[in-house]
Amino acid sequence: SVHLAAADWPQFRGPQGNGVVPAAPLPRTWSETENVAWKIAVPGHGWSQPIVVGDTLYVTTAVGPGSPRPLTYQAGVDAPDTSKDPVPASEIDWRVIAYELASGKERWQASACKGQAKFQIHPSNTHAPETPAADASGVYAYFGSTGTVAAFDTAGKTRWKVELGAYPTQDAFGTGSSPVLHDGKLFVQVFSEERSFLVALDTRDGKEVWRVERGVGTAWNTPVLWDTGARVELVASGKKHIAGYEPASGKELWSLAGVDTPDSSSPGWDRERLYFGFRGAKVNGPLYALKAGASGVVTPKEGSRTLVGEAWQTALSAPGMPSPVSVNGQVFVLAGGFLSCFDAKTGIPRYKERLEGSGVVVASPIAVGDELVIVGESGKGFLVSTGAQFEVKGGGQLDDVLWATPTVAGDALLLRGVEHLYCLRAKSGG
Repeated sequence: SVHLAAADWPQFRGPQGNGVVPAAPLPRTWSETENVAWKIAVPGHGWSQPIVVGDTLYVTTAVGPGSPRPLTYQAGVDAPDTSKDPVPASEIDWRVIAYELASGKERWQASACKGQAKFQIHPSNTHAPETPAADASGVYAYFGSTGTVAAFDTAGKTRWKVELGAYPTQDAFGTGSSPVLHDGKLFVQVFSEERSFLVALDTRDGKEVWRVERGVGTAWNTPVLWDTGARVELVASGKKHIAGYEPASGKELWSLAGVDTPDSSSPGWDRERLYFGFRGAKVNGPLYALKAGASGVVTPKEGSRTLVGEAWQTALSAPGMPSPVSVNGQVFVLAGGFLSCFDAKTGIPRYKERLEGSGVVVASPIAVGDELVIVGESGKGFLVSTGAQFEVKGGGQLDDVLWATPTVAGDALLLRGVEHLYCLRAKSGG
């Protein structure tokens, strides 16, 4: 069969970091036996998304006795609280592994660092939750668990290494923020209980270009590069503080403080608006849409709930852990196994539908052309129309626990579970 040239998926949530890519010839249905081009067991454990540049697939993982198999969401919630226990002394090897995309054949493994964890993590998390980023020079991995940023060339040789420090997280949940690439810089968000900062590193040598200190508070989400056409800004969100920065200098363009802002989901965006909201254990906030071109303090004026420069807000509509996606004039939000759709311009709700059999959904939805790819922890996947009507157009079931966000490269749909990494492709010429 002839495979199309793979389109790159160089970082978390794709080339633009907003979970939106052009249409691709994905399989309409799949299972453990149907449309599986290859399936491999990746050593160790990690929730990071697989990324692809050219014909190479990169994945990060934490290997060794100190890297236990993660529990499902509910099992993790029900597990005994280990947050105050001493950190296990068992060794972990934090690795990047490169595979050939076409066949799943391993090309190389490289170690970023070895040692014991610096802090406890939640039993549902892993010591490699951060998705790496890659370009033509190679791959950049950040492991928040140990504070290491490591760059490897395309053959797996270390180019440079930087230690940003490891810090305690809220309730010892562990880390989760992935690095993002733009214009020769790698941006890393380190938001912890002890200190919080954003840093830009030069991709050539790892040298620090700028650093912005933030108010303390853990966040597990990934910053986004919001491209409004007029400018590109780096947007980072933590507890009660979201702000846009100039990628070249770190200069603050706008900020919002004092209202609940997301710490586990990343914002969604399109050219016109940024979409975000906070949902926590006992909080379900609004979904906010902020107009492009924001400047200065956008915090609501006294006695108001409206952001300065707000397009709209919709009450009780904040996303859960998955990040919102704006595509085809709609915004899609996942929370509690429900998919909600809003008009991107007005915020008018279109629908709220349960994804039957998904279980908890942690992975972010990905828009591929006019379909969303959504995978639930249960291993069940869905292809859903990106129109204003709810329509399931395909999907499948794998025998694995899926937390990692799906990756699309050419005609390949890559799904990473606890046990295996799957490459799904439609059988051609049938």
